[in-house]
Amino acid sequence: MVKTPRELAEERLKISDQYSKLGERLAELKLIRAEWWKTFREEYKSDASCERAWDLTKEGQEMEITRMKMKSKEHRMSALRTLLMVASNEQFNQY
Repeated sequence: MVKTPRELAEERLKISDQYSKLGERLAELKLIRAEWWKTFREEYKSDASCERAWDLTKEGQEMEITRMKMKSKEHRMSALRTLLMVASNEQFNQY
């Protein structure tokens, strides 16, 4: 299905809003992570082992999933930007 430039732009706007909300959640998770590290770092022999322990927590897993979702949305927005540029160039026969 071919979408109009307006539909592509609206989709990009929707994804940008979702990306923004994920970014807000990621910021919250980073604050939770900082508090977790402050509390639990001394229980581990190294930063790496502490980081692995964080990754096993519910919030640590949510943080990684949030990062992956954001990356996916970045790629989608980039693809939509390319489609919009192509549609604009086609409008003026500039391809």
